[in-house]
Amino acid sequence: MAAVRTRWLLLAVVIAVLAVGSIVMVSNSDNNRSPDEPVAPGVTTVRWYGQAFFVIHSKTGAKFAFDPYATNENLAYSPPDVSADYVFVSHNHFDHNNVSLLSGNPKKIGPIEEEFKSGTAIVGDNKYTYTAVSTFHDTVKGKERGKNTVYKITVDDIRFCHLGDLGEPLTDDQIRQIGEVDVLFVPVGGYFTIDAKGAEKVVEQLKPKIVVPMHYKTDKVNLPIAGVDNFIDGKADKVRNFTDLVLKDKKDLPSEITIYVMKYRQGELPCQKNKK
Repeated sequence: MAAVRTRWLLLAVVIAVLAVGSIVMVSNSDNNRSPDEPVAPGVTTVRWYGQAFFVIHSKTGAKFAFDPYATNENLAYSPPDVSADYVFVSHNHFDHNNVSLLSGNPKKIGPIEEEFKSGTAIVGDNKYTYTAVSTFHDTVKGKERGKNTVYKITVDDIRFCHLGDLGEPLTDDQIRQIGEVDVLFVPVGGYFTIDAKGAEKVVEQLKPKIVVPMHYKTDKVNLPIAGVDNFIDGKADKVRNFTDLVLKDKKDLPSEITIYVMKYRQGELPCQKNKK
């Protein structure tokens, strides 16, 4: 009987892999894997550490971090020791600009002062093009919370866009400057950023293949923002749940917009006192 159950389990795994194509699900049991250890050779890995803090691992080992945070009683995540080659900062609020959290002496990019900027990140023999687009952190042209930088970087031919603390839907010029997007990291919690409805509008504007919600209330957050449910309600057929997002190849990305709700990774770090 045990052998039969094992065969059925293996068959289920094969079916699941075929169903998701190039998207590899990493179960919660893999959460103890080292934050700098690749899930598998030759894949692009995205890890979320809560709030707007992500690290993209390229197939060749380059690491790009976005919006690392400091913690306090209202933001009680405890990320593991994470290294990066580059770190992109959307704006200078404590929960987005704690570059010192990262090891590896990463090169810091942004926030930008100009309207638009492009550049190339170089790691070893590999080059990664990126663009930075200036937006606002609120709906009143930055008068309440200032500016916010949106980034797009191409890693392993996949175009990732991180919206930071975007405060309003994009303008036509901003949409043009950002260009085509494959994977979109979008805030959905509201109050400090666009809310679920605003996020839906931006998804319509950029038309990515994969949408990853961020900057929402979890059990580690005591801020006046909403949880992810407001964004995913009514979209059950489009929602997938992952610990890590692991991408094999661009050509196998979903043909329709799919939402990937990620599980934040944690380690053991003391809180660093700050206020939102």
